[in-house]
Parts: sequence; C-alpha cells; structure tokens
Amino acid sequence: MSAIHETELKTLENQNNFKEEKLNLHQDIGISPQSRRSESQANQQGVYDQLNQLFSEQDKEKKAVYEAREILGESASSLSDEQVYDLLNEVQYLTDTWLEEFEQKVFEGKTLKEILEIDI
Repeated sequence: MSAIHETELKTLENQNNFKEEKLNLHQDIGISPQSRRSESQANQQGVYDQLNQLFSEQDKEKKAVYEAREILGESASSLSDEQVYDLLNEVQYLTDTWLEEFEQKVFEGKTLKEILEIDI
C-alpha cells in the first residue's frame, strides 16, 4: 500500500472516529438525531432569513435611489448611486431633526411620539 493510500485511509478513519465521538457525545448529553436535524434546519433557516433581509435592504436602497433620481431629475445625472443615497440620508436626517425641534417647540419640550406614548 502506498503512502498516499495510507494517509487517505488514516484520514477516513479519523473522520469516522470523529463522527462516532460526536454521536456518542450527543447521546451522552441527550441530543437526539431529530433534534440535531431540527437545530441544523433552524440554523439554515436563520442564514436564509439573514440573506433575505440583506437583499430586501438592497432592494429598498435601489428603489430609494431610483425615486430620488426621478425627483432630482437632471441635477442627479452627474452623481453616483452612492452619492444620491448619501444625499437622501442627509436630507432625511435633517427633516427628522427639524421636525423633532418643531414638535418640541409646539408641545412644550416633547415630541408628538412622546405625547402619544404617554396618552396611550
């Protein structure tokens, strides 16, 4: 038997030993094969959910950039998508800040959200 085949055989034996030890450990602590499968499926579902959320956020960002470009018209033609998105975020921040300041002036130091949460 060649050295390569011996190495491969030892690797396979080690993998089998590892699987057996893992199975024994799971049995010792009371984890059934079904619960391992469920755990694996839950982990896989978590990964899918994270990926879906990531793509959903990217779609929202693309849609926001597209709508901003439509509104800005020719003035946005020289801007990259990233610049348009940054501009959009800055305008949103300023709008939120100004609205909050206005609400605090009108409602004696409180925002409309704070007033509604207290009364509800």
